[in-house]
Formats: sequence, structure tokens, C-alpha cells
Amino acid sequence: MFKSQINPVLFVGGALLLATPASGQDASGGSTAGSVRYYAGVGMANIKAGEYVYSGDRKISQLDWESKGVVTGTLGGDVDIGYAWKLKGRLDVGLGGNGYMEDRDWLSTSYSGWTHQSLHPDTELDRYINVLLEAEKALVDTGATRLGLGGGIGYTNVKWTARGGSYIYSDTTLHDTVGNFADGLKGITYEQRIPTVFLSANAEQKIGALTLSGVLRGGAAISYKGVDDHWLRNLRFTDTLDPAPMVGATVTADYKILQSASLYVGGDFQKIFKTRGDAHVRHTVTGASGSFEDGAAADFQSITLSAGVKGSF
Repeated sequence: MFKSQINPVLFVGGALLLATPASGQDASGGSTAGSVRYYAGVGMANIKAGEYVYSGDRKISQLDWESKGVVTGTLGGDVDIGYAWKLKGRLDVGLGGNGYMEDRDWLSTSYSGWTHQSLHPDTELDRYINVLLEAEKALVDTGATRLGLGGGIGYTNVKWTARGGSYIYSDTTLHDTVGNFADGLKGITYEQRIPTVFLSANAEQKIGALTLSGVLRGGAAISYKGVDDHWLRNLRFTDTLDPAPMVGATVTADYKILQSASLYVGGDFQKIFKTRGDAHVRHTVTGASGSFEDGAAADFQSITLSAGVKGSF
């Protein structure tokens, strides 16, 4: 099981101690240059990624990686830098969670279904990190209503390891070989590294002590990479993927409980659409290697729900 030394209760508790009233807060709630807002929370995320292998236009392998109910910690904030501009940042980190992986191959041109399949319920989420940095300029800011446009960069890193599991292979005839891998035997590790660039549209509405806000993001994943280690075969596959369309959205509702402290709930969504790219394979023992043009593809999606505290000074 994925283990963490971070206790989610302490994570939010520490943020509550920080979210105490500060002097000099604008009583109207409007933004002024130098104003800083920050937040911390915990939540749950569903994360999935697809890994594909192609021979020309024919898909010959697909690995579906997924983790549900991943415990996450979130830190973020924004600062008004004047001239209606804000700088904003957010960090999401996986604090615990397991996963599942299904591996299928289509190795026969005379049969449309899969020829090989393995299932891996003992799949561990090794790492999940998501970072967003954004600059936003208000087009409308009445103190109660703010509308703005912006842009920024992001980075997502996710990694799983599949152990044990069962398999159905087609050695002589279709699906003739059935068995199980040894419990705990490391089979495959897969990592995606996803830098993104995006444009954004922002909206915020204050209604008494309640503030509703939302962000829509659209852009692309660039320098997108996948790294797959097949431990039983001593092979490492490195996929260099073409730019992929990206969409994302964040919605938040927060309720002010003190002059400079609020409680919030929010949701975040990100999707990287499937894209093709080149695959490079290397035998980790002998060093023998080869490359396959347009032989790989990948996609990614995450949905996060979180709650926590906000403060300002």
C-alpha cells in the first residue's frame, strides 16, 4: 500500500492556525495591490492514464492504469501585483492510494479480439503531483464580481507499479494458457510526465459571506513523455509524444467565517487527449536498443474533490 508520513488532519489543522485575522484587510473584500490569499485542503482524486503500442495504424497493445479515491493534499494561493493582475499557484500531491491495471494485446490479424490479457489488482500509485502557475488580468472587477483572462503553465507527474496478478495468453491456440504471477512480483512500472501550457477564463462572484469562483483552461501538453519498465523482460520503453490538446476546469465555493479566514469546497478536472508519438526501447542488461516511429500513444485524466481553509493578509 502507498504510505505517506503526512497526516491529512494535521495538514488542515496547521492551515487553520495560519488562517487567523490579519490587520490591514480591505473591509470591502475588494482586491488591492499586495493582497495575498492562500489555502490548504485535503481531498480525493480519481486518476487514470492510457498507454498504447502501435504497429503502423494497428493497435497491438493497451495498458489501462487507474486509481480511485486517492487521498490528496492541496496548497495554493494568489497575490495581487497591481494593474488588475493576479499571480496564482496550486499544488496537488497524492498522499495515499492504490490502483488497478489491465494489460491487453492484439497480436493476431485474423482475430479481432484480444489475444493476451493480464489483470493486476495489486497496483500501487507510487506518485501523483500536479502543479499549476497562472497569471490573470481582470477585465471586470467591481469588488463583488470579477471576470478575467489569463494563461499559465502546469506539470503533472503520475507513476504506478503493478505486481502479481493473473494472465490469459494465446501460445498455441486462442486463450490456451491461463495462470497467475507470484504475489508481490514486480511486473510493470509506468510513469507519465506532462508539462502543459494554457489560456484561461476566470469568474468570481461574492454573495454576502459566500464566494463562488470558476476557471476554464484550454491548451496543450508539450514535451509529453511516458516511461514503461517491464521488469520481467529487462526492457525500458520511453515514449516521446506529440503535443496533445488539454482541457481543465476548477470550481470553488468558500464561506467566510472570520474577517480573513474561510472554509472552502472545490473540484478540479484535467484531461489530456490521446496523442501518438515515437517509442524507444532499451534492454537494461545488454544495452541493446531500437526505435519505432509513431509506435506509441498515451492519454490522461484526473478529477479531484477537496475541502479546506483559506486565509488572507
